[in-house]
Amino acid sequence: MKQKNRGFTLVELMIVIAIIGILAAVGYPAYTSALKKSNRADAVDSLLSLAGRMEEYYMNNNTYTGATVGATGTVGTDQTSEGLYTLEVTSATAFAYTITAKPVGTDTECGNLTLNSQGQKGTSAGTVEACW
Repeated sequence: MKQKNRGFTLVELMIVIAIIGILAAVGYPAYTSALKKSNRADAVDSLLSLAGRMEEYYMNNNTYTGATVGATGTVGTDQTSEGLYTLEVTSATAFAYTITAKPVGTDTECGNLTLNSQGQKGTSAGTVEACW
């Protein structure tokens, strides 16, 4: 009586490994892109929240001058809620301000995100439409 071997051949295993490699090569860049986009949502949320606190500071002091972020900041902390970006008041005059969110890691697609007192959004790399 002849016994049949059961199991996978080396060719079948190599085909499965090739398919997994192709799926990983396609899926990983899409995953990292979606992850960076979600990280930018943290920066946008924190910038808009900081802009509201800047307006509150202006109402109380009749100027933006002196508004700071940090541990002893007058308008809030210098970290986003998830800690992925560092917030900074890059310029504050009597009637205008610019705030910036700098990524803690690297974001070559968008770089730093900025927002000013007139609501104008900006980036140091990429387009505003893609990054905001």
